Amino acid sequence: MDMQGNFLDQLFASGLLIESGVDGLYGRSGVFEDVVTRFDALVTRYGEDDGAEVVRFPPGMSRPNFEKSGYLKSFPQLAGTVHSFCGDDHGHNRIIECLAAGEDWTDDQKATDIVLTPAACYPLYPVIAKRGPLPEDGRLFDLQSYCFRHEPSKEPTRMQLFRMREYVRAGRPNRWSIFASAG
Repeated sequence: MDMQGNFLDQLFASGLLIESGVDGLYGRSGVFEDVVTRFDALVTRYGEDDGAEVVRFPPGMSRPNFEKSGYLKSFPQLAGTVHSFCGDDHGHNRIIECLAAGEDWTDDQKATDIVLTPAACYPLYPVIAKRGPLPEDGRLFDLQSYCFRHEPSKEPTRMQLFRMREYVRAGRPNRWSIFASAG
């Protein structure tokens, strides 16, 4: 067995991660979440000293905003869309029949206006634009979101649905240089 598979098996055996039947999609134990929660609190406290605005986004974002982002130009294979049943009673019966027969039941599924967030910063940019001009010294954002990237893997640090934490500095280029050199 390769090293990644062995490590993943150890995480399952210890109960830190919980198998779901899909590579890169795992449940997390209370111990795992406790460590993450405490680390998050620490990171947030440090960000407060820099005046970071805390923003937490859901794991989905507006499909029109996603399409404008340019993500699909570079990473179409990683994107995830949310689809829902859009049929009638006949279509619903067809789904039930397909499930019973073990056949594909997704014909009446249509894309919704929600796309799974690929990185925590993507939903922020339309928010910044909508707010209007930034203050002279810019703004710092402390972001977190569950994100999705369609890249199934047995590497436990490359999950398909994962929590991402990042800081984004928005402002004029000269302010960014000052920020980058300070830290």
